[in-house]
Amino acid sequence: MDIDLSSHIAETIFDDTETDVEEMKSELNNGGYPVGSFSFVHTEITPQEAKDMIAAQPGMIILDVREEEEFCGEYGHISSSLNYPWISGTLEKSYAELSATGDILMVCKSGSRSHSAADFLDANGFTSVYEIIGGMNAWEWATVACCHSLGLKSAISALQAMVSVHSDNTDIPRDVNGDGKTGLAEAVCIMQAISGLR
Repeated sequence: MDIDLSSHIAETIFDDTETDVEEMKSELNNGGYPVGSFSFVHTEITPQEAKDMIAAQPGMIILDVREEEEFCGEYGHISSSLNYPWISGTLEKSYAELSATGDILMVCKSGSRSHSAADFLDANGFTSVYEIIGGMNAWEWATVACCHSLGLKSAISALQAMVSVHSDNTDIPRDVNGDGKTGLAEAVCIMQAISGLR
């Protein structure tokens, strides 16, 4: 029986993170398998795997594709993440700013938007995209607030709380990211607010 290879499609998966795209194509072509098209598929990872990845690669790109009001909302976002909203089209307009070969970790509220956004990056040749399963709903660790969400009164009140100075104004939140403490993230935001750098 003769098989016409030109009329069949085969899917080949490379899980080798050390080999670049051109080497993969060359290996397939040299093996007698001409490459007609090439696409990438992102990797879904658990929140724990994401946390471990962030710890192992402190400079990795974390893209939060929620809208700004969610990103800066009461539940905050993962520290050092960048906000590239999916629904409003920011990621689609600005994806070329990102490295197509570096590790990119995607997150949204539940995993739906980050999945669509990761598919978009896959289709545009991004080679190392990871998506957090369950999104921020499944994230159990610390988050940070947006600095620009603090007003001057909040900044002064939070600083007073940090140094145990009494404030009569109890309406101003001292814990802007909801972790039960006034910590480094709040202090940085407070200092930026006071200095006018926000």
